[in-house]
Amino acid sequence: MKTEASEKNVHNQRRRLAMTVLGVSLALHGGLALLAGVWIVAKHFSTPSEPPPTLTAKPLQKPPAKAREQLMHAAASEGAAHKAAFTDRIQSTRVTSLALPDLPRLPVFSAPTLETGALSPSFLSEATALAEGAGAGVGRGTGGAGANGTGVNFLGVQTQAKRIVLMFDISKTVAGAAAKAGMPMERIRDETERLMHEMGVNTRFGLVEFARNYAFFRPELVPSTDANRKAALAWLHTFFATEGILPRGLPNVVSGSPGFLVALEAAFKLQPDTLFILSDGSLQRGTGASSTIPIPEIEQTLLRLQTSQPYRAKVFFVGVGVAPETEKALRRVLASAGSGGTFSEIKRESAPR
Repeated sequence: MKTEASEKNVHNQRRRLAMTVLGVSLALHGGLALLAGVWIVAKHFSTPSEPPPTLTAKPLQKPPAKAREQLMHAAASEGAAHKAAFTDRIQSTRVTSLALPDLPRLPVFSAPTLETGALSPSFLSEATALAEGAGAGVGRGTGGAGANGTGVNFLGVQTQAKRIVLMFDISKTVAGAAAKAGMPMERIRDETERLMHEMGVNTRFGLVEFARNYAFFRPELVPSTDANRKAALAWLHTFFATEGILPRGLPNVVSGSPGFLVALEAAFKLQPDTLFILSDGSLQRGTGASSTIPIPEIEQTLLRLQTSQPYRAKVFFVGVGVAPETEKALRRVLASAGSGGTFSEIKRESAPR
């Protein structure tokens, strides 16, 4: 009995201890919750209210003194009134003391006549060339080959040219035919020299002699100046072939038997507005068994070269000893591709003297 009573007391003590601990815990939590509530309420009422928004203007940045002065001057200049402009001339017909006196009468002298017989031929030719060049420069301008150019006369053929190329067939057949026609190669050279003297200062020229090979006087057209004319005359006297073959030491020779068509293409690369071809019509290809070039092939080549140029060149064919059938074919070629050029033939009765 005593044991059961003691166990019951222990159980009651433990129960009271647990209740005490639980009560203390609840009291602590309640106190903490109360303190937290008080702190939140106190913080809410103690927060100051935000002030109302206000508008503020930032101070303007003033430009530097020099820039501000320039702006002020520009504004004043734009706002200023324009100066009065007077375009009418003020004239007065009233005679004043400042009027100029009348011009004195001058004596009139008669101009002396110039006897041309006392002048040398070289002086006359130079004066003629200068006059033609000046006339071409004033009347037609100095640029472009499309202008008419100055008048030239070569072996009886008259035309106007500013970029002229002369092609000479110097083969033995041409030399023989020219001699029979009373126009040997030496006289053809003399006629070329005469043409050199008659060219205007605005004319450019080129010289080509060909057979199976060919050679140019210069690789480009040169102006007709005194120096270039002298060089051309020296070239004609030294290297112009009169015996049917190209002379030794001839500069600018294109060898390897290229033939006439290659020489013709090289001449068109100089962009002439006038082209003279002196030949017997038997134009050689240069290589191969059948070396004579058919006339239709020459016509096709000439048409192709004409269309490849910025302007078409007048092509004149001066024949010597040309066969009648070849002459008809060449006339047809010039009519279709000569751009106004003509065919002429050197004969004994028509050879210039």
